[in-house]
Amino acid sequence: MRKVEIALPKGRRLLGSAYRFFQQAGYISTELEREIAKKERKQLEFVSDCGRVMFLLVRIADIPQYVDKNWADIGISAFDCYREYELASVPVGNHAMRGDNFISDLLPNLNLCKGTRFCVAGLPERLAFYQKCKKDHDKIMTVAAQHPHIAAKYFSGQDMAVDIITITGSSEIMPKHADVDVIFDIVETGRALEENGLVIFDEAMPIKTKLLVSRAAMKYDPQIAPMIEEFRNAVK
Repeated sequence: MRKVEIALPKGRRLLGSAYRFFQQAGYISTELEREIAKKERKQLEFVSDCGRVMFLLVRIADIPQYVDKNWADIGISAFDCYREYELASVPVGNHAMRGDNFISDLLPNLNLCKGTRFCVAGLPERLAFYQKCKKDHDKIMTVAAQHPHIAAKYFSGQDMAVDIITITGSSEIMPKHADVDVIFDIVETGRALEENGLVIFDEAMPIKTKLLVSRAAMKYDPQIAPMIEEFRNAVK
């Protein structure tokens, strides 16, 4: 019988809690537990003690693609990763949209990112301009964002005109050193904002962590549906 492949976020912040979710459902990997205890991680594949599961350690931003393309059967991903992946979809010819192969609503929020949320933030002196932009839809606000598609959808829902600049990191420095009015970023404690003189203008949405399951795996592998029930019981 084939092993069910489960993609876990390999980052230090989420790996332990993501693994504990499967551990509570009875899928234990002693070798993965030893690896989690290490400061540096080099091994990326771990078999569960029962032999039914192969855990794959993957960059969290890549997990939606792993499940979508059937490189993994199941994965744990944060809202910012799988939603950005879906919103970046551009259908070409007869090809399906990205995210069409994974299901994200089989289980509720796993709450692995408690308190983490998307926020709009900026320098205190730009708050008045931000408030004007919320009322005057002719004003265009410049936004720096690591998740441009989520940012665009959020501001569109607010009926605000924005020019979004895509960046890959260190957004907190942008309002001081670039022609940027606000940033749209993930905030956990808010310490990085405070240290860079920024304040939160709006809290946009919480970051959820969801179980992603391949539609193809659900259809063709009889092991998957019973496992989902085990996972569902683990979160009750």
